[in-house]
Amino acid sequence: MAAAIVVVFDFDKTIIDVDSDNWVIDELGFNDLFNQLLPTMPWNSLMDRMMKELHSDGKTMEDIAEVLKRIPIHSQV
Repeated sequence: MAAAIVVVFDFDKTIIDVDSDNWVIDELGFNDLFNQLLPTMPWNSLMDRMMKELHSDGKTMEDIAEVLKRIPIHSQV
């Protein structure tokens, strides 16, 4: 029997019960910098910058994937 695999697309607050961008930033401990930059940048530019900051701090795609595996799924899905 094959292992069960569930794939969830990023429909923030529809399928998952949080904003996935914020979830990654919070779970990896970068919310102070995020909150500092939020009023100064458009969202996509901000997230680009945050991904660069995560990378500069040694965070990997695997680290982000592990955080996303813990994201809460909406209770009615």
